[in-house]
Amino acid sequence: MSDHPKIKLPDGFNHQAFLSIDSTNKQAKRKIEEGAKSGLWITAGEQTGGRGRGDRHWVSNPGNLYCSLIKNVGKDLKNAAQLSFVTSLAVRDTVAGLLKSDDVKCKWPNDVMVAGRKICGILLETHTKAGAQDNYIIIGIGINIEHHPDLTLYQASHINEQSDIKYSPDDVFNCLSQNMARWLDSWRNEGFSYVREEWLKQCKGLGETITVRMPNQQLVGRFVDLDSGGALMLDIDGEIKLIHSGDIFF
Repeated sequence: MSDHPKIKLPDGFNHQAFLSIDSTNKQAKRKIEEGAKSGLWITAGEQTGGRGRGDRHWVSNPGNLYCSLIKNVGKDLKNAAQLSFVTSLAVRDTVAGLLKSDDVKCKWPNDVMVAGRKICGILLETHTKAGAQDNYIIIGIGINIEHHPDLTLYQASHINEQSDIKYSPDDVFNCLSQNMARWLDSWRNEGFSYVREEWLKQCKGLGETITVRMPNQQLVGRFVDLDSGGALMLDIDGEIKLIHSGDIFF
């Protein structure tokens, strides 16, 4: 059920919309404390305190999609990071479907690129309700629709820059919510091995030489695979190094 008349959600999901909010992820945490259940989507017309990975500021002016999904993962957090790949596939399918383009690729660990330009941001955060044992993953997603920031680590783009059809945040959210439900079902029913295989089919840079920037070092090697947990496998002069976090450049 949605409080927005233009939104059509898959079964098992709910939705609350806000014109302006500090952060949809922060609101999701507040809602969990108030008793919100798994499957609640929160959207905002704008965010006044949006964040990306590494506490980077996420420009959140009106016209783009800003949303968060609450997902209860129970007592075990060890597989929670897999949701970043589930989410990037859902965003990838959403953007590719709207643009009718094959040049929409996933970028490790959780970005999506159109024609080599970043078009979304994904931020997963954990939250445990006070006095409760279940853990929640808050899946924050920002998709550039009407505009994109200029000063970023990567060249960026937005959907309406790439399309003859002008899409609204509601249009994009309707597609995203359907794709997210489908990929969550695949993750639950087929397991991460299936998600991993499908992600590798849609990723950018596999088999190529890439640069990985981490806080204390920079590595150059060939991106050869993902391990069973989603870590990037980097071949450096015949030695495989597992990368669990970092920014990659092509």
